[in-house]
Order: sequence, then structure tokens, then C-alpha cells
Amino acid sequence: MSINPKTITVFLDASASGERRAARAAAFAERWGAHLVGVYVVFKGVTYHPSIAYARREKAIAGVVAHERRVEYACECTTTEVGEHFKALCARLNVSSEFRPIERGRTAESAIINSLHSDLLVIGHPEPNGLPDDMSADRILLASGVPLLIIPNDWQGETIGERIMIGWNASPEARRAVSDAMCLLVAAKSVTALVVDPAGCKWLGGETGSDIAQHLGRHGAHVDVEQAASRGRPIAEVILDRAMRSGSDLLVVGSRNSADLRKILLGSPTRILLTKMPVPVLISR
Repeated sequence: MSINPKTITVFLDASASGERRAARAAAFAERWGAHLVGVYVVFKGVTYHPSIAYARREKAIAGVVAHERRVEYACECTTTEVGEHFKALCARLNVSSEFRPIERGRTAESAIINSLHSDLLVIGHPEPNGLPDDMSADRILLASGVPLLIIPNDWQGETIGERIMIGWNASPEARRAVSDAMCLLVAAKSVTALVVDPAGCKWLGGETGSDIAQHLGRHGAHVDVEQAASRGRPIAEVILDRAMRSGSDLLVVGSRNSADLRKILLGSPTRILLTKMPVPVLISR
């Protein structure tokens, strides 16, 4: 995403936070002239009581069938409403778009397939996040390799990306995150590269953080470099604390690439970010 993204995928849901998420994704698509894909999981959260499987008599079976039909009808109606709202939103902004419902079966695989040809994914946090029941934020990040913008459901900020903080440690993952966020960094009003415990980062160079500031400066972004000591606290908590106190409206971080993708594990700092995230986070792997 070092250039403006041209395909953005947002995972939708029927909640108020889902509508706000769709609106923010549409605003990004308008800003960058991107095509917006709205993915909606039709039967998310729908489970049937195990006792349904034990219905034997004709009346009981008929009751089960009627119940399932009511549930399916309700889900179909909600899908129609979400789709119409999404299409109307994009039409108002003159944004190229398409609505893609995900039906039952292999929902996680469908979510990944719908993500692979995107430049940016947008989800919520915590639930409802728009993802299938069997899909997590870290899993779709690792499976798709697409930069992930996670917007807290209770985020009330008017902007995303005007005041950016970068969690910088000169790692390949942080470098990838910076590259993926470049279109946001060069347009931001302020960018801060925060280096936590610089003495432990051997690739930072003589003047801590100056290299990344110069690199981004050549792209047109003005970057201030700050240092912080963790003093035994998890680094992610230090970054989050600084982001909140500085009034940042976007945090850019890189996740550690797991050697065993089957385990779908991220480094502990990333886990903390996904658990306690108070501001929007753009995360890359």
C-alpha cells in the first residue's frame, strides 16, 4: 500500500458500529478513488440448540423446520438491509463498490478469498467486528498478508490518520508497516515515530530514529522522533499509553511473522494491541 490503495475491503455488520465502519471505509475510498468491497457474513452468530437434532415426532420436526425458516428469513432480511445501506452510502459519495454476502459453509476461507485481492482490509474491534465466527483478526492478517485497519467499535474520533504514531524498532515488520501506511503518512498533519527502549534495538543507528525520519521526509512526511523507556512494562502498553496521551488517531505497527502459520500466532505485543486497542490501528505483517 505504498501508493494509494485502489481496492479496499470492509467487513460489515448490522450494528451501529458497523455502519460507522462502512462510512469510514467509504470515505477512504472516496479520498483515494478506490473500489470498495463490502463483505457481509449472512449467518454470523447463528447457532441452533443441540436439542434440535433430537426432534423425532412429526410435530417436533415441523417446529424445527419452521424455526429454521424464520431464522433464515430474518438473516436474509438483514442482509438486504445491510446491502442497501452500503450501496446507498457508496452512491452518495460516488464510490465504485460491490456488496458480497458470505453464506453458510467455509466462511473463513471465503473471507480470505475476498481479502486476497485488496490493498487494505477494514474490520471492527471487539465484537461485532464483521468477520466470520471462525475467523480472528490475527488469522486473516496472516492468511491474507493484506494490511489491516482495525477500528475500535466505540471510536468517536472525527478523523483517522491526521495524527499518526508509528511503533518503530527498525524491524522488517515495522518497515513493512511504514511502507503500507505511506499514503497516510505523507498526508498526515503530524507523524511521530516512537522508539521504546532504543538501547535494545541494534539496527537503529547512531542517532536513534533519525534514519526513518529522513527516509519518510524524502517522501514528504514530517516526522518527529520520540524515545521512551518501558521500565519493565510491555512495550505495546507503552506505545498505547503514548498514543492515547498524544491524541493520536492512528497507530501504525508491524506484527511478528509466525514461523508456524498453522498456529496462527502473533507476538505478544500484537496480542496486547488487539486486546486493549483504544485507537485505530493499521497493522502489517
